[in-house]
Amino acid sequence: MKCLEITDNSKQHIEVDVIIEERFDLFVNNIHITTFFASPQELEELALGFLVCEGFIEPDTKVDPIKIEDRSVFCEIGINTPELEELTHLERCGTTSYRKDVVRHNNSNTQFTPDAIIRAVGQLKEVGRIWHRTGGAHTSIICDKHGEILFFCEDVGRACSVDKVVGKALMNGTELSECALVTTGRLASTMVSKAVNAGIPLIASKGATVREAVELAEEAGIALVAFVRGRNLYVYAGEKRVLTEEN
Repeated sequence: MKCLEITDNSKQHIEVDVIIEERFDLFVNNIHITTFFASPQELEELALGFLVCEGFIEPDTKVDPIKIEDRSVFCEIGINTPELEELTHLERCGTTSYRKDVVRHNNSNTQFTPDAIIRAVGQLKEVGRIWHRTGGAHTSIICDKHGEILFFCEDVGRACSVDKVVGKALMNGTELSECALVTTGRLASTMVSKAVNAGIPLIASKGATVREAVELAEEAGIALVAFVRGRNLYVYAGEKRVLTEEN
């Protein structure tokens, strides 16, 4: 798109890349669940990841083929239909009001070194191709315990980028209990709940976190690592999952 660039010394019209944000409606068992404002790619991954990350289904649940028709995504899953009908429909970038009463506790034995976490976070910008072009994308990574990237996805919404990368990992048969989720942006409780529901033992970001997210991570038994910058990081919950010389 064209824009006017103004600098200290000049002004000129230039062409720049601008990220796309489109509206997509998600239907589960023909019931409208939510509206995504997302980047228009990897929509099947988005739907599957969303259903797992928001607690509708377990990570190992078999899902019928997901159908994409125009700007609508259709899924069929085994869930109580009246329960779906009672949902409050929220138009957000990948979040609904659907929550289970009991927090899922993570029993994975997977641990990560600080070097592995730092390595993974350091690759967020490297793999962010859309971010490099537009500056308007969030990136999420599923990595192994060594910090090596297994899958990554970008989206205009940070929640959608998480849903997409979780969906992509599940479609490829990845055991998420042996992986970490690394993402850009602040680690709010809605982001941590996605890792909890997906069975991921560690979530990390270069950004900050909030009290409710820390409390949720502690209750679920997962590690929450924030402010990963340079050689430093803050472990707010799940210290036993981060290997140091002392442990």
